[in-house]
Amino acid sequence: MSHESDISPLTRIVARLDRMAAASDDSLDIAVTVGEIDPGIVATGFPSLDRAIGDGFRRGDLVVLGGDDSVGCSALAMAIALRSDHRALLLTSEMTPERAYERALAMSARVSLEALRLGVVSSDERTRLATAALTLRDRAPVVETLLEGGVPAVARALEASPEAPLVVVDSLEGLLDHPAAPDDALAHAVLSLKRLALRQQVVVLLATHLPALDRQRHDRRPRLTDFGLGGAVGTHADLVFGLYREELYEADLGVAGATELLVLKHRDGPRGYVDLYFDSRYGRFEDVLEA
Repeated sequence: MSHESDISPLTRIVARLDRMAAASDDSLDIAVTVGEIDPGIVATGFPSLDRAIGDGFRRGDLVVLGGDDSVGCSALAMAIALRSDHRALLLTSEMTPERAYERALAMSARVSLEALRLGVVSSDERTRLATAALTLRDRAPVVETLLEGGVPAVARALEASPEAPLVVVDSLEGLLDHPAAPDDALAHAVLSLKRLALRQQVVVLLATHLPALDRQRHDRRPRLTDFGLGGAVGTHADLVFGLYREELYEADLGVAGATELLVLKHRDGPRGYVDLYFDSRYGRFEDVLEA
């Protein structure tokens, strides 16, 4: 009996092209998702972003998302995990699973996180929370807190959730186990996560800070060099995003919520940027096409 691994890569590519052609044929009434056409694609759930990167992430990819402090990298990484067609795995070194689910619920229901924690919600908000909770029950990511263990802990968590096509690691700095030579250790962690993505055929989405960002320069949009670590991110990652919100620096310019997601590296396509909107009331990112 033939197995998928017995089929040559060229044969699989041609078969995928045939499926894509069939799905785009206007004479056929076929409703399929990107993942059904190409199971190697993991859509982000943000239409503009998926369009910019070729329908989504590809299994085996290491995707790195970085930005200045408080710009919202964790919120965007969680939003992608929530929008995934399949249950993702979210590994955080910054909060407990309960707090992560609180944030997910607030984002999904469009309710203030503070109001949710205090229990001060209107009847309409309570209804939205109940509806969101039902949806999240089946689609919310599996959340684990990483307290120690570095990349091997990520691998163990993935072994416990083998069906997850997307693994969100928040953040790179949380994987640091040894205080000596931190830059070298984190650079090696980036390489190890890329190897893990290839070995397990998953997408690893890694959130990180920008240790080399010069906050005195005029244009503080992230650059590839801002990730530091001797260029490890630019070398090993397949996709590198820089998150930028002008309101962090110029609050009086009438740009509240305006967000640029810069594609700083794209191994399979062009660079550029995607416009998003950040609603600070709910810590929620939205695609401008959805607004």
